[in-house]
Amino acid sequence: MGYTTTFDGIFHLNKRLFDSEVLYLLEFSRTRRMKRNPAILQAVPDPARTAVGLPLGEEGCYFVNEKWDEDSEISIVNYNRPPKSQPGLWCQWIPTDDGGGIQWNGGEKFYYYVEWLQYIINHFIEYWGYALDGEVNWQGETAGDRGMIWVANNQIIFPEGAPELLRYAVSPVSVPQMVWDCLAAVEAAGVSLTIWYQVVEKAVELGHEEAAQWIKPNIEKYLDGLKRGFEFEGKVIQTKDFVL
Repeated sequence: MGYTTTFDGIFHLNKRLFDSEVLYLLEFSRTRRMKRNPAILQAVPDPARTAVGLPLGEEGCYFVNEKWDEDSEISIVNYNRPPKSQPGLWCQWIPTDDGGGIQWNGGEKFYYYVEWLQYIINHFIEYWGYALDGEVNWQGETAGDRGMIWVANNQIIFPEGAPELLRYAVSPVSVPQMVWDCLAAVEAAGVSLTIWYQVVEKAVELGHEEAAQWIKPNIEKYLDGLKRGFEFEGKVIQTKDFVL
């Protein structure tokens, strides 16, 4: 299951990364990006992160010492949800061997690759004082699914709107009040929101026919909400067991 995209090319930096920065980015890519409790992590050694001057970040977003709790997992709030600022569970952009650029790590099923590139530019490349440039071509599993990512001086020129794509990817999906009320009622009834047709059945059973009718024609938006949560006027429902 899943969909794999391959990437050809390297984004070049204006100067080489320090070894500590190379190590951190490799660790960041290696670790599953999970929502964590920063209060538990305060006293936890995280040498790769501290070496590059990064804080723990919101929901432990910069933490990379995954081996510390790989058995007990005491700091993990949600194994299947990334910190709210990050677009997915895995970032597959890594530094080149010589530290002079950023490239794909060769792994399968790299999702949100434009959003992740924007993220590492915002949070690491610019923060450390570097400039990124270059073009990388991508190819999906189907012949016609291909394209290019073009970066100039830390700006993703193509595809257009990368900052907006990142903001969208990390924001809950807004739904009408009647859908919000329905989802809250369905979840309270003990039905997982991750199986949409069961949600529709339970919604009808509970008297939320209008909301049930909303789901099918908006199924892509609904599936996005399973990954990112649903929102109505600042209130958020986070699904618990959706695996990206």
